[in-house]
Amino acid sequence: MPVEKNISYLAILQIMKNISRHLLKTVLLLGLGLASAGLAKQSNIILILTDDQGWNNTEVPMIPSRADTRSDFYLTPSFKRLADAGMTFSQAYAPHPVCSPSRHSIQFGMSPAKLKKTSNRAVNYPEPFQTKAIPQVLKSIDPAYRAAHFGKWHMHRHPAQLGYDISDGRTGNHTGRQFSTDQTRHWPHDDPKRSVSITDNAVQFIRHQAYSNAPFFLQVSHYAIHLSAEAKPATLARHKARTPGKTHTAYWYAAMIDDLDQAIGRILDVLNELQLTDSTYIFLTSDNGGTARQYPHFNKPLRAGKGSYYEGGLRVPFFVAGPGVKPGSYSDVPVVGYDLLSTFAELAGSTKSLPRGIEGGSVKAVLLNGGKGAIQRPRPGLHFYRPLDSVLIRDGHKLRRTHRTGEIELYDLAEDLSETTNLATTNPILAKRMQTGLEDWILSIDATTPSPLDRRPTRNPRAGVKR
Repeated sequence: MPVEKNISYLAILQIMKNISRHLLKTVLLLGLGLASAGLAKQSNIILILTDDQGWNNTEVPMIPSRADTRSDFYLTPSFKRLADAGMTFSQAYAPHPVCSPSRHSIQFGMSPAKLKKTSNRAVNYPEPFQTKAIPQVLKSIDPAYRAAHFGKWHMHRHPAQLGYDISDGRTGNHTGRQFSTDQTRHWPHDDPKRSVSITDNAVQFIRHQAYSNAPFFLQVSHYAIHLSAEAKPATLARHKARTPGKTHTAYWYAAMIDDLDQAIGRILDVLNELQLTDSTYIFLTSDNGGTARQYPHFNKPLRAGKGSYYEGGLRVPFFVAGPGVKPGSYSDVPVVGYDLLSTFAELAGSTKSLPRGIEGGSVKAVLLNGGKGAIQRPRPGLHFYRPLDSVLIRDGHKLRRTHRTGEIELYDLAEDLSETTNLATTNPILAKRMQTGLEDWILSIDATTPSPLDRRPTRNPRAGVKR
């Protein structure tokens, strides 16, 4: 058919280019569709790790039947949004009651005691043996995985050495602009606790991975709500004007949690925007329990707080949302931070590539079974050890041993969440059985701790325990 005279040669050429471009796009999309039909893309996994967040520091009740397991002052709509979309674990534990040991434990799927990381000083000591971290395990399952870490690191090796493709580097508390321990002072600035910039980086990474169509693992490690208190001026003003609760009263603390909550909401928003919600698991937990030294009531009904092996130092919020996870559900199955590596590996499709010596078990079956079931670990129960004391939590009971004095404490956590009644003398058979199990575990991992005096390992296999 003859071409109209008013259409130039260049116009015809441009039309042909446009047609070719559309045909190429169609072919590529068809190809991607066929490829995805034959090989499904792995699930994305996001871990949000907060700092020093108490178990009851959200408006979500950790135990649905108990109003005192939620905050009566803090506003956390994004936390609630995540809980409503997925599962809340009532009995979730950090691997250790302070920062660095927990962070090492989460990355490697082993207890801090086995990793010889039982104090924050240990961040400066190399690992006693080489093992794979979360990104390395995921990439061994599927090399297409890309991994990123933003925020507080507080570990010995650089993130790149553990398989992270992009990160903020080897950061610590100071990177989050923590200038003082005076809780009456505030430093309002554009990016308190770096919650804005950390989230900016996370959102950019998610967008890039969505466009690349490659699966990803993202860890967002917030500096909040570690003291000192910092929050946006507008957030501070809003909470200062509110009526405090009976348990939680500090407006500056509420403001800091509010800023954190807003950052979490941005992650949820971008997943919805990019239609990644149905292909992404999102986990949220804390590195240890909330502060209690200056404010003992902050963790009620739990006893004590950060730094302690009582529930206030170890029990933490734990939320999971993603494909197959029942919205608004609860689980009372005990979980611990060193379960995450095994869980992520199974969600990625395999546990065959797990390093030897892993102490955690996969939570996947519990997630996909409405919160019911059990987690299979090499040893039953949850184990905690440091030179000061050690703990075993098993079958609803908790045994704590103070190494210097030999004192034994036994608590029924189901009936005595606040750990007020020591059952060691009234139930000696159970106490002895749990003590033996704890001792056997301590011996099995050859528990050692770095000496702050000479930085050489000091062997403490029985932790002063006498049979």
